[in-house]
Amino acid sequence: MKLRDAIAAGTSHLSQNRLRAGLSILGIFIGIASVLCMMAIGDGAKLFVVAEVDKLGGENQFQFTTRYAIFRRGRRVRTKERFNLGDAHAIEAACPGVLYVLPKNERYRMRVTSRHGSETRAFLEGVTADYAAGMRWELLEGRFLTENDTAHALQVCVLGSEAATDLFGSASPLGQEVKVRYYYRQAPVRFRVVGVMVQRGLNLRFGWSLDNVMAIPLTTYQERLTGEDYIERLSVFTEPGVAMEPIIASARAVILKRHRNQDNFFTYWIPKGTHQQLARIEKIIKIALGGIAGFSLFVSGIGIMNICLVSVGEKTREIGLRKSVGARRVHIFWQFLTESICLCFCGGVLGIAGGWVAAHGMARLAVRIVPIVPEWPIVFSVPWLVISVFFSIFMGITFGVYPAMRAARLAPIDALRTEN
Repeated sequence: MKLRDAIAAGTSHLSQNRLRAGLSILGIFIGIASVLCMMAIGDGAKLFVVAEVDKLGGENQFQFTTRYAIFRRGRRVRTKERFNLGDAHAIEAACPGVLYVLPKNERYRMRVTSRHGSETRAFLEGVTADYAAGMRWELLEGRFLTENDTAHALQVCVLGSEAATDLFGSASPLGQEVKVRYYYRQAPVRFRVVGVMVQRGLNLRFGWSLDNVMAIPLTTYQERLTGEDYIERLSVFTEPGVAMEPIIASARAVILKRHRNQDNFFTYWIPKGTHQQLARIEKIIKIALGGIAGFSLFVSGIGIMNICLVSVGEKTREIGLRKSVGARRVHIFWQFLTESICLCFCGGVLGIAGGWVAAHGMARLAVRIVPIVPEWPIVFSVPWLVISVFFSIFMGITFGVYPAMRAARLAPIDALRTEN
């Protein structure tokens, strides 16, 4: 008896008992499918996080934000210090590793109207000329704000795509005028549209549109709208790959020196830290779900071992007959080990297909649960697919060795005497 005949005999037995084989591979199928579904959904969530961070300027930045009040001895106390343009210039000059600092003032849902009576509730931002480059925001038409606009506090603006559509429809807004009223009793301030930005979509962190925005020069925001010279936010952009902590410490030292060592009026936020925190949470979830899936695979492996032992009992006389006509132990061993490997391999391959179907189903469900997400990406990495196949084969070998050895050790005479 040749080795390939023994392998063929093991696989043919599975085709003769399809229902039992199908029930045997069900556990392997569920375990592999659940692991791949979890990995595909998790890796898709990573793409979302990276895309959201890119919309806000990328990972190589940190932000100082103004804290207007603090709690001291149970009472709310208003802070007095505020950022100014000099702080931004000082950080750029004194801190190594800093590319540039973007100061910004902002106010949500400002009423913006056009000459034709159309209006929108836009996110008003007072920014500088480097804002578009820092936030990786490209122009659709026209130009962005310039240094001259900021230096002379010109009444010009750049609109997001949604704000431009709400105000002017399909017509080009370039050269058109819009009006903004910052305070209720304030006279409206006119702005001339000089540019329109490309579409960026929704901000998942806050849930509002990034395209319903109106950017104006920071000095115009301060002088003509609020009458205040302070800055609410400083976005510090660093060189790629540098450590954030020393730069943050250096920037804090500059601010403390310029503000009489007062540190209660600001705090900072690191997008990269949020990304790393989400990655740690994702890793913990993967370990927990992976442990559950591993336990499921272990139980399924025991079930396959049991099926193989039943198969050995059913074929005891056949084993004795084959040994009596010249079959060796290795042939019998491979016959039953092949049966176990085929069961697990089929479970692994079907599990890959099941994981693909389950992942796309979960993605569609996620889009319905979180309607602000237009599409949930599914990422099936080749390494995980290869690992799934090899792990299935490993399971078949691990749980098929004992039944195969038991069959190979049967004595021909004892096997022929057995009545099935």
